[in-house]
Amino acid sequence: METNYQKVIEANIALHSRMSDDYSTCEPHFRPENIQKVEDKLKPVIEATNAKRLLDLGCGTGFMINIAKKYVQEIHGVDVTQAMMDKVDKSGNATIVLHNHDTGSFPVEEGSFDVVTGYSFLHHLYDVVPTLQTAYKALRTGGQFYADLDPNYYFWEGVNQLDRNGQYDGIVKREIEMVTYKDEDIEKNFGVDKDVFNQAEFGKNIKGGFREEELVAALKNIGFTDVQFFYHWFIGQGKLINDESMDKAARFAHAEVMHDYLLKAMPLTRNLFKYVGFVATK
Repeated sequence: METNYQKVIEANIALHSRMSDDYSTCEPHFRPENIQKVEDKLKPVIEATNAKRLLDLGCGTGFMINIAKKYVQEIHGVDVTQAMMDKVDKSGNATIVLHNHDTGSFPVEEGSFDVVTGYSFLHHLYDVVPTLQTAYKALRTGGQFYADLDPNYYFWEGVNQLDRNGQYDGIVKREIEMVTYKDEDIEKNFGVDKDVFNQAEFGKNIKGGFREEELVAALKNIGFTDVQFFYHWFIGQGKLINDESMDKAARFAHAEVMHDYLLKAMPLTRNLFKYVGFVATK
């Protein structure tokens, strides 16, 4: 009988094969302002490790590869969906090698990479531990694993308790649709069955996202010596930075102030941030 682990892999292949032509245009993390945010997080990791070789797990159409190839000499990308990897742009000075493989069982040479990345990826897995182990094995001592844009359990938990027809502000209504009913949108626009979509985003739509304490414990249990965990993208941030009643610089400045104040109020405010990420050091 097919295991749940394999069912999730097959669901990911089905979903992302269907979405591959549009993925880089329909996913908001490809917007220039987010690319810059990610680059600002990745650069210190590359500098801290003096990185030359990078392994990108769940590379998809090359979101992280496009950023990293400006800074390192060699990148290996791993993904289960060949149709996604067919979209990767291999231009530039870095050597780019792609592997059509499950990240949890990818046969990486121990200690052969300086940096491992996984962007908006861990929530696509049935069980993250094998992939975390791949990242740990791949890294040399002192190497770093940067993962980001995965769902914050405490945000998803709060939104899932709300009434779709409740009398809320538009920023809340939007999150209800995006968090609880995204499967309807995918079925309508891509013809992918809702169950397939939810299986493909198992860690988000079925498990409900990641708790900081559990993910940090898993990383340290595997052997990572230090984990810097972070929260970002507070509720309403999208509306704020797109508010054309203010100039762009003012919008982004206001968003940064709000972000900083909410972080100061942690852990009371952690349910207001949609996404989590971390940098883990071997």
